[in-house]
Amino acid sequence: MPRYYCVAEGCSSDSRKKGRYGFMADVEFFPFPSSKHPKVRRKWLELIRRRDFEPSRHDRICSMHFVDGQPTQDHQYPELFRYNNFKCSLGNRGTSSIEKRSLLQAANNNNKVTSDQENEHRPTQATATDILLVDEDDAYREQLFPFPVNKEITVQSIPAVEPTATPSDHDYCSYGNEKAHPQTCNAECQTNLTLQDMEKSEAELLQLRETFRDKDDLKRYLLVDKMTDSDSSVKSYFGLPSVVTLFGIFAILDNLTPTLAYWKGGSGVYNATPENPSKKTGPNRKLTRFHEFLITLLRLRLALPTFVIADIFGISCTRVSQIFVTWINYMNVVFSPLLKRPSAKCMKKFLPKCFKSVFPKTTCIIDCTEFFIERPSTPTAQSRTYSSYKQKNTFKALVAVTPSGAFMFISNLWGGNVSDRYITEHCGFLDIVKPGDEVMADRGFLIRDLLLERRATLNIPPFTKKCSWGKGKHLTAHDVLKTKKIAKLRIHVERAIGRLKNYKILSHTIPLKIKPLCNQIVKVCAFLSNCQEPLVK
Repeated sequence: MPRYYCVAEGCSSDSRKKGRYGFMADVEFFPFPSSKHPKVRRKWLELIRRRDFEPSRHDRICSMHFVDGQPTQDHQYPELFRYNNFKCSLGNRGTSSIEKRSLLQAANNNNKVTSDQENEHRPTQATATDILLVDEDDAYREQLFPFPVNKEITVQSIPAVEPTATPSDHDYCSYGNEKAHPQTCNAECQTNLTLQDMEKSEAELLQLRETFRDKDDLKRYLLVDKMTDSDSSVKSYFGLPSVVTLFGIFAILDNLTPTLAYWKGGSGVYNATPENPSKKTGPNRKLTRFHEFLITLLRLRLALPTFVIADIFGISCTRVSQIFVTWINYMNVVFSPLLKRPSAKCMKKFLPKCFKSVFPKTTCIIDCTEFFIERPSTPTAQSRTYSSYKQKNTFKALVAVTPSGAFMFISNLWGGNVSDRYITEHCGFLDIVKPGDEVMADRGFLIRDLLLERRATLNIPPFTKKCSWGKGKHLTAHDVLKTKKIAKLRIHVERAIGRLKNYKILSHTIPLKIKPLCNQIVKVCAFLSNCQEPLVK
């Protein structure tokens, strides 16, 4: 879903706001004229007044800068900007507002003294009808009365303009200037305003007041807008490469099911009632589904404490935990099936060049990775999770990546004291191995016999051989070259694991209270890592 911006100075119109805020519902975005119409394109660029600016494919001009709400034959250029107080130029309006007011006053003073003589003896006044009827442009009306009004409005102290005065641009905005118009009018008048744009402005103001009725709403709105403002912000906060990827993943999750069964601890859940799916049981929801999706990504990417996220989004810590447990299970159900072995045709098509010349039949690279956990309280759990390699209590998982660096298999987590061979034999990885495959691994994977049963081969660095000099072991020149070649290619699985641990919830010490969610967290983070650019081109 592309995102469009309005590039006019001082305008914050954004296509993402159309679905979230009512006042953006009718705003449209129009692209700059193509190079086939150079004069019109040059005129647009001159009117926006941005030095050395060349529009990109996402840059637009919104409908609020056009007199008719869109480019028309009479007004094909954007004319309403902040630098001209959102007024179209005098030459494009036809008869000016002052001229129309003068004609109206001349008709009312027919068969009376001339306006020059009348002005010498008494002050004149301009009613709200005079002002609102002199110009047919809606933008001009909105500039005079940019605030919501009632059906009946009293306009006071609006001085009249002499009919003989020479019209000049923007004179209609100077009725509050005493030097320009020393005469004042103390008379009062009333008129009925039945303008559709006034009602629209009032509805927009009510919508804004509803959106920003408290500090939590305002803080949440500003934070979400900042985090999703650019590709760099999305990459820093959520670990995804672009804004388009972020909204694309959310669209998949949002469209897949209209309701979610929210975790409530134990067997209880929040769920939509069958009679009315839009009405949910439990407390009123302050957050949208998009906000809940962002909370889950923030927990994965930055490992923020629960109370920090609760303060940011203006909800309770219990609610944050409820949202995270619900969404991480939902995302695991949706995305885990996508961590699968590519087809042979696809794998051959995207095989990197570095593999084609040395190991062209390689289908995957495997390795085991460990995640630090809190020390369990029971001695049995401590012994099962203690890793002699890391010298700490850990969870261990087997990962398999394609030659291009994408995760194709993630096993469930095991205790840190389990061997690599045992995990490979019992985690289900051998079920995806096909006859003729070549599996690349480290020297510690003694699984050649397991692969031979499935008519597959194993590529690991050669072992040292006994000798009568030095330390009694050595590698031949051929073995040294083979070790270098395998190490040069096997490093890609280490890079993929490093990308996986960029999600801080996995690189930090995992608390035991989220132990039931660890398998889901690892697999969801693996899928989000696959959404990034390929490791090997």
